[in-house]
Amino acid sequence: MAEKPSVTIIWPGLATAMQEINQSLVPEDLQKLLKKAHFIATEHTFEHELIQLFSANNLSGPDLPTAKLRNPGQLSLCADPCYLHADRDRLLLFPINDLTMEEGTQLRESIQPLLNDFDAQLVPNDLNHWSIWLETMPDIALTAMPSLIGQSIASALPSGTEQNDWLRLGNEIQMALFEHPVNQQRQSAGKLPVNSLWFWGKADWQPQANTWQQLYGDAALLKSLASATSTSLQPMSEWKSENTMTGQQLLVFPELDLQNNWPQRLEQNTTQHILPLLNRLRRYQTRQLRLIIPQHGQYYWRCWDTWKPW
Repeated sequence: MAEKPSVTIIWPGLATAMQEINQSLVPEDLQKLLKKAHFIATEHTFEHELIQLFSANNLSGPDLPTAKLRNPGQLSLCADPCYLHADRDRLLLFPINDLTMEEGTQLRESIQPLLNDFDAQLVPNDLNHWSIWLETMPDIALTAMPSLIGQSIASALPSGTEQNDWLRLGNEIQMALFEHPVNQQRQSAGKLPVNSLWFWGKADWQPQANTWQQLYGDAALLKSLASATSTSLQPMSEWKSENTMTGQQLLVFPELDLQNNWPQRLEQNTTQHILPLLNRLRRYQTRQLRLIIPQHGQYYWRCWDTWKPW
């Protein structure tokens, strides 16, 4: 007899809703369900959690193998535009998520000459995520950008035998961007300026094939992982509770938008996705349900957990 399927859900952004100040806004049905679960606290980012689900090895260290996923077959590093905010005696990092194509083109044209000595080419992966293509990989250790958002970069600067060259490059890029016309226009419009690039994504990765039989989601990183592991992927809109389930199924929910009526979205996903899966679990139509909340923890349920009276 074939083993019953299991379902894993990743829900980015939900960690904020789980904070005590927001607990009253979490649907009662979801609160009851979470109390029945086995819980493991983790602080990993969405990117770390998702890549780990496709990895043959445990991800360790502060960096992630994102460059390999963005640029298959090409030696590269992620070089994402960011804003470094001076806060007393430290610099805090914030991502840039609203660049236009014209802004990106002008900024890259100003930065590219600084990369020529490194035999590197600055290329866009999309409007807000860039990479540098390299002839040789530098001997430096880096830190993944998602783990630094809103944090000090003091302990995360490049280290290793070539760190001085890359620290100098970072300083030169910051000088080139200082008072750049694009940044002056952005600041006049009330937007964050791009005053630096953050280099990351160098970590090693061993992909694990044939882990997932069904994938649903729309995140760009999920699409890269599906391609790298030759796994079929469908949009989240295609998932229905009555779908035939086989093997291990992964659902990646859209990030909970905390600026756009998130309690309603929380209620909607609970009703449309989580409760139907709970009912399948109660009827032993699935073997296990797991909910991963990045930067918060993982909840696990098996059939008998759903029958707990509390």
